[in-house]
Amino acid sequence: MNRHQVKSEGKKWVDKGIIEKDQLEEIIKLYPNRNQKPVLLTLAAIFIGLGFLSFIASNWGAIPHIARMAIIILAMLGFYLAGDHVYRKRSEAVGVSLLIIAVLIFGSGIFLTGQMYNYTSFSAFPFFMWALAALLVFALFEERTLFILAIIITTVGQVYSVGNFSEYHLMLGLLLLFGFGHFVYHRADWLYGTLFALSYMLQALILSLVEHESFQWLILYLLVLYVTGHVVSKPGIRIPFTKLSVAGMFILAIWQVFMLEIDYFNESINGDILFLVIWAVLMVAAVYLLWRRDNLILMLNLVLFLPVFFLEAGSMLVLMLLFIYSLGWLLRGYQTEESDLVTKGTVAFVLSILVAYIQLAWDFMDKSLFFFIGGILLFLLSFFLERKRRNLSKRGQEI
Repeated sequence: MNRHQVKSEGKKWVDKGIIEKDQLEEIIKLYPNRNQKPVLLTLAAIFIGLGFLSFIASNWGAIPHIARMAIIILAMLGFYLAGDHVYRKRSEAVGVSLLIIAVLIFGSGIFLTGQMYNYTSFSAFPFFMWALAALLVFALFEERTLFILAIIITTVGQVYSVGNFSEYHLMLGLLLLFGFGHFVYHRADWLYGTLFALSYMLQALILSLVEHESFQWLILYLLVLYVTGHVVSKPGIRIPFTKLSVAGMFILAIWQVFMLEIDYFNESINGDILFLVIWAVLMVAAVYLLWRRDNLILMLNLVLFLPVFFLEAGSMLVLMLLFIYSLGWLLRGYQTEESDLVTKGTVAFVLSILVAYIQLAWDFMDKSLFFFIGGILLFLLSFFLERKRRNLSKRGQEI
């Protein structure tokens, strides 16, 4: 019995309650996938599908309307039914490739039909329908490739909305949170969690800049992601949610160092009591979760989420927070002799030094001298930190 047969029969065992789903996954791991030929067949199917679509697009004007609709519907159904049959009976890889082509034909069919009947959509609703269909296909087959395709369509649709209509499409946002979020939570797969978090962060940036017209709300959305990561104990969700939200805040902090202006933020904070209330609730929740799990060292991450733009000299305060964050993790790494933490703190510290140097020296120093001195400082700093890291690694190996 091969891997595909075990997986197919195993689903029946799970449905009958003979074994649990986790047990099925362990059994499947005992049967490695040795079939490498479907990779080439998948590429062949994708090229055939793209060739088909290119042919239709190039000859679209010469085809009658009824024939156009028939081609779109029959091609979509044909690839979908063929993909379903091949997936269940023969090869999962080839079946998934045919299903991808069906989803692509469905999306292109939406836009071709609108063009055919001179219908112009003034929103990203066509992308919502396309993303919803892609998510439903994923729900039926639960293949990673289909999830990647569906969430890419959703994210591109949101970017399309802000690029063409300067608005955040609420339905795409809700589809991400509740549609994709359902599978992310129940599957707890690291890839699903990572892609969801990246899409969420990009959509949160769009929502903050387009609807709120201020980046400060992005801090709240990233803090929500961070708190959610600690509320959910599943590693496949907790790790990507917390790590990516902190990485996003680190990048945002660097941006604030260069962009904060006192006059701008004195005007922007008027009436933003709601922001402070929500931020305080989320921050208290984060501290409580860390205290409850006896993991208070992670409060170093919360330093980045402080809204210092409400204060004067916000640029310098953000720079100080970057140094507190980087030096905190660097010292923690040396204290616990964990090379990963040392590397993390080192990278953050070097970036903080670089940002501080650019911020303080760019305006008044000669540019050639600026780069020359900066390069020497970074070289010496990296040499010193790398030497310390190697000594720590050697001590760890000796132990």
